Amino acid sequence: MSLALPEAMAGRVRMEQVQSILRLTPFMMGANILIAILVALAGRASPHAVGLAVWACAVVAYALLGLRGWVASRRRRSPNQIVSARGVRRIIWQAGLLGSLWAVLPILTMPAEGDLHGAMPMLVASVIAGMIGCGGFALLTLPAAAIAYSTPMALGALWALSTSHEPVLYALGGLLIFALAVVVASCLSHARIFVDRLVAAAELESQRQVVGLLLSDFEDGASDWLWEVDAAGRLTYVSDRMVAAAGAEKVDLLGRTMSDLCGAAEGPDGAVAALSALFAEQRTFRDVVVSIEAGEETRWWSLSAKPVHDLDGRFTGFRGFGADITRAREDQARISRLAHYDVLTQLPNRLTFLQALSRAWSEHGRADRKPRAAGCAVLCLDLDQFKGVNDSLGHAFGDDLLVQAAARLRDSVARQVGDRGLVARLGGDEFAVLVAPSPGAAGLSRLARDIVDTLSRPYEVRGHHALIGASIGIAEAPLHADDPDNLLKNADLALYQAKGDGRGAYRFFETAMDLWIQQRRELEMDLRHALEKDELKLFFQPLIGRDGDRIIGFEALLRWQHPRRGLVAPTEFIECAEQWGLINKIGEWVLNEACRTAVAWPSPLTVAVNLSPHQFASGNLVAQVRKALKASRLAPSRLELEITEGLLLQDSATTLDQLAQLKKLGVKIAMDDFGTGYSSLSYLWRFPFDKIKIDRSFVAEMQDNAAIADILRTIALLGRTLNLEVTAEGVETADQARLLSEMRCDQFQGFLYGRPMPVGDIPSFLLANTARRLRGEDLDDDWDDEAAVG
Repeated sequence: MSLALPEAMAGRVRMEQVQSILRLTPFMMGANILIAILVALAGRASPHAVGLAVWACAVVAYALLGLRGWVASRRRRSPNQIVSARGVRRIIWQAGLLGSLWAVLPILTMPAEGDLHGAMPMLVASVIAGMIGCGGFALLTLPAAAIAYSTPMALGALWALSTSHEPVLYALGGLLIFALAVVVASCLSHARIFVDRLVAAAELESQRQVVGLLLSDFEDGASDWLWEVDAAGRLTYVSDRMVAAAGAEKVDLLGRTMSDLCGAAEGPDGAVAALSALFAEQRTFRDVVVSIEAGEETRWWSLSAKPVHDLDGRFTGFRGFGADITRAREDQARISRLAHYDVLTQLPNRLTFLQALSRAWSEHGRADRKPRAAGCAVLCLDLDQFKGVNDSLGHAFGDDLLVQAAARLRDSVARQVGDRGLVARLGGDEFAVLVAPSPGAAGLSRLARDIVDTLSRPYEVRGHHALIGASIGIAEAPLHADDPDNLLKNADLALYQAKGDGRGAYRFFETAMDLWIQQRRELEMDLRHALEKDELKLFFQPLIGRDGDRIIGFEALLRWQHPRRGLVAPTEFIECAEQWGLINKIGEWVLNEACRTAVAWPSPLTVAVNLSPHQFASGNLVAQVRKALKASRLAPSRLELEITEGLLLQDSATTLDQLAQLKKLGVKIAMDDFGTGYSSLSYLWRFPFDKIKIDRSFVAEMQDNAAIADILRTIALLGRTLNLEVTAEGVETADQARLLSEMRCDQFQGFLYGRPMPVGDIPSFLLANTARRLRGEDLDDDWDDEAAVG
C-alpha cells in the first residue's frame, strides 16, 4: 500500500508487516513442504510422476531456504526497529517466486482434452485454491506480497483449466477467480486497518509519553500539587507536595475544609469568602490566591479546580491543583519597589514623585479650592560641587556621598514638616521635595534654609572629607502654576536661577523666570540658524613679541552679529552652544575660517584658535584640523590650538592621545588660562605643550599684590625651564608690560597692543606696525595713547 507517512513511521509499519509475516513463516513453509510431498505421492501413478517429483523437490528446497532465512532473521533483529523499502521488495519478490513454483503444478498436471485421469485435476485445483487462501492469510499485512504470491498460481491454474475444454473445470476456474478477488480485497482492507491501527497506536503512545512527562514535571515542580475536596469542601486527597507546602501532617489535612485551612492573612471579605462562594456555586475557577499559616510564616497559594460529578450527574466535590506563589509575590513586591524607589538612596523615584504630586494637586493644589486653604509646594534641588567630587574621587565615592546626602535631606524634611513632606531622587544629584499641605512661604523658607545648612556640612566618606552644597528652587500651588507639570517646571526654573545667583541659595519662582527661559529658547533658535545666515564672525587680537613692536600672530575670537541684538560676545552664547550641542559645528567653522584667513597673512604670522572640551569629546577633532589645514593650505606650524586646564580632567588618556595626534600634524598646543585650575603641573611634563598663557586675572592684580607678582615670576621661570613660551593675557598698561618684560615673558596680548578687530582691519594694522618699525619709533611713547583709544 502507498500511504503518506513520515519515513520513520513508514519504516516502523514495514517492520510490523514483516514481523507479522515472519511469525507465520514456519507454518507457511511447513505447509508448502507437506502439501508438495502429498501432491507428489498422489501423482505417482500419473503420467507426470517424474515431473511432479522434480517440482516437489524444488518447492521443498525453496521452503527450506525460507526457513533458513527465518532462523537468520531471528538472530539479527533490527536495533532501530524499522525495515527499509528495499527489504520489503525482497520479500515481495520471494513470495512471487514461491507462487510461480506453485503455478507450475496445474500446468504440469492438467490433462489433455477428454483425458481427466480421475480425480487428479480436482485435487490440483483444490490444492491451488487452498494455497491461495493460506498464502493470502499468511501475507495478509503485506498486500503486495500476497498478490505477488497468489496471482501466478491463479494465472497458472486458469491457463490449465481454460485449455481443458471441460465445462466443470470452467466453473472451477470461475470459483478460483472469485477466491483470488476475495483474497486480494481482504488483504488490501486488512492492510489499511493494520496500518491505521499502528499509526493510532504510535500517536497514542506519543501522547501517553507527553502526558506522562507533563505529569512527571508537574509532580516534580517546586510548588505545584494536586488536591480534592468532597461536596462539603473537606479535603479528601492531598499530594505529598501539598503536605510539605502546608507544613503539616497529611492526617491533619485530610478532612479539613479549605476555608479552615486558608485565609490566615485575610479578612472576612477576602479571597477565602470568594472561594467558599465558588464552592457553593459549583463553578470552575482558576488562580484564586489565598493565604495559609505554615508554621510561623504566612505563605500564599494559587488554587485552580473543576467540579466533579458522578455517573448520575450528582456533584461530588472539586478536583484541582495548587501552587505556592509566595516567592513570586515577594519578587513582584521587589519589582514594584524597584519601579517606584531609587535603588541607591531608597528614596521614591521620579515616577512615584509624579504620582504623589498628582494626588497632592487634586487635594491641595487646584485653584477652585477654598481661598484660604493651604496648597502644595515643590522644592527642586541639586548638589553644588558634586560633579567635581564625583569625577575626581570616583563614582563609588560619589554613590556613598549621595546616600549620605539623601539621608540628611530626608531627616531635614522630617524635622521641618513631618509626614507632610515627600523626598524623592529624580536622577543624578537632583532631588525634589513635595510638601502637602504647604506651610506657606515662611515655612518653605525655613525648610529650604535648613536643607541648605544640613547638606553643606562636611561629609566623611571612605576616609576622605568632602564639602558640597545645595541650591533650591521653590514653586507653590496654586500661586505659581495651574497644573502639576507646570508646578514642577517652575520649581526647576527657580532652581536654575538660584544656581545662577551663586549656589548655596534658594529662590521662589517668579514670572520673570519664565520670561527668561523663553528668551533662552529664542536665543537657542537664533543660534541654530546663525551659521546658515552667516551671522558668526571672527575677530582677531594681535600677539606681540617681548620687544613690544613685533607682531607674532593673532588670536581668533568668535563674535555673533545678531540682526536685533547687535554684536554678541562669546561669553553670552558659548556656554549655551555647549549645552545645546551646537559647539562642535561652530568650532569646526571657526577652525576652517581662521585657517582660511591666516593663509593670506605674511609668513610666519600665526593664528590661535580656542578649542572646547566638547570638540575633543566628539572624537573627530584631529580629522577636522587635518581637513582645515589641507583646504586652506596653511602651514601646520602657523596654527596654534589653545585648550583649558579643565579639559584634561575629562578622560585625560583619550584627550592626551588626541593632543599627541595633533602634535604630529605639526600644529602648536598652548594651555590657556594657566594657573586657574589645579592640575596644570601634572600635565606639563606628561604632554609637550608649546606655550602656556597666563590668565588675565593674574596680570590685573600683580601690581597691587606682591604674592601674585611672585607667582608670575615663578610661572615665567617654569616656562624657561620647560622650554615653553609664556604669553601674558590682559596687558592694558605700560607698567604691566614693563613688569612682565622684566619677568621675561615671551609674548603679550591685551588692549595695550590692540583690541580684537575684524579681518578687514588686519592689513592696515600690519602696515601701520611695519611703518612704525621702519621709522624706528619707540612704541613706549604711544602706549598710553593706544590704551586710551582701546
